[in-house]
Amino acid sequence: MSVIGFTRDSDELFRIILTQPYIGCKRLATKEEIDKMVAAKGFRDNYNGNGINYIGDRLYLEDMHPANVFIDTISEQPICIDCIVKFINK
Repeated sequence: MSVIGFTRDSDELFRIILTQPYIGCKRLATKEEIDKMVAAKGFRDNYNGNGINYIGDRLYLEDMHPANVFIDTISEQPICIDCIVKFINK
């Protein structure tokens, strides 16, 4: 995914606008593959047992379940297709 801009929604919440190219799906990623991918980027599981939300120093990643993360047909690496990115309010 690439950041292409920022906006606010009707509730005045700050939102990140993302784009991503078409990616072929070889198969759905496992939770272990998702955990490894996000850990390499500095995120950790929120430990709720579902493995769908990850926490970093400045961002939350939500909706990271296997139906939204799959293995790419070309790179054979996990690719997220529908992640919700939120800033952590400190």
